[in-house]
Amino acid sequence: MTDLEVERHDSSKPAEATPWALDKLPPFPAVATRLMEVLAHEDWDVSAVSQLIAAEPVFATRLLEMANSPLFALTRQVKTIAHAIVVVGLARVKAITLTRALGDFVGPALQQRALRVCWQNSLAGALIAEQLAAPCGMDPDFAYIAGLLRDIGRLALLVKYPEPYANLLAVSRENAFDLRATERDLFDIDHCEAGAWIMARMPFPPELSEVAADHHDRVRGAEFRLVDLVRIADQLADVLGFAVLTAGKQPDPEEILKQLPEQFRSRLQFDPEELKAQIEGKLRAWA
Repeated sequence: MTDLEVERHDSSKPAEATPWALDKLPPFPAVATRLMEVLAHEDWDVSAVSQLIAAEPVFATRLLEMANSPLFALTRQVKTIAHAIVVVGLARVKAITLTRALGDFVGPALQQRALRVCWQNSLAGALIAEQLAAPCGMDPDFAYIAGLLRDIGRLALLVKYPEPYANLLAVSRENAFDLRATERDLFDIDHCEAGAWIMARMPFPPELSEVAADHHDRVRGAEFRLVDLVRIADQLADVLGFAVLTAGKQPDPEEILKQLPEQFRSRLQFDPEELKAQIEGKLRAWA
């Protein structure tokens, strides 16, 4: 096989079958999936959620370390999961849990610098989506989760095929190839299609499936939705220096922000350099 080849399986299966590139994908950490399942019911309670997370002691310890790290910059130290839920709210605990879980999912692939860039891009987009959410009348914690999971398809492909995906990034960078087209050439699926397929099989709200599928494409409609906010956050992550691939002249951040409806843009206090410095500091907390 060449550097940009992977072993293909039989793709002449029914449309509903698993895409061959995602077959036998390493499992997403079960604690995060179970948490989303529990929270899908209206009768959940704090003790049930804290017991669920505490049942995974190593994960719970790492989760608390993250909760108290600069990545989330909580105003009060938290010592237990139940305390975290009370102090910072369940939505924030959910965001921290998914960050830890997704970081563990991609962890083995992050030994390669080229692939660490993909993870940093996911975190940067999540942090920017969180910043944009309140002025746009959206929940910051849910926007953070949407930004974090927008490229779950890319993260899945690089976890399954770390060497080929690193080579794909290098070839795309050197030849100015379109990344999604190159993914389709290599895997018969791009990261947006892969993300939509994965999210449809996880207990997450449908808005997150839309984000995974469409965050690169402008969706025409009268209503400004979560997918629109995440698309803008994704573009800002690129121009602020957290791009997976840098392609030619980058637009000015203010030009990107013009995609926001005027009533939201007028509420926004946005300093690109300050935001970039904040994100860089938070990314160092992950290292």
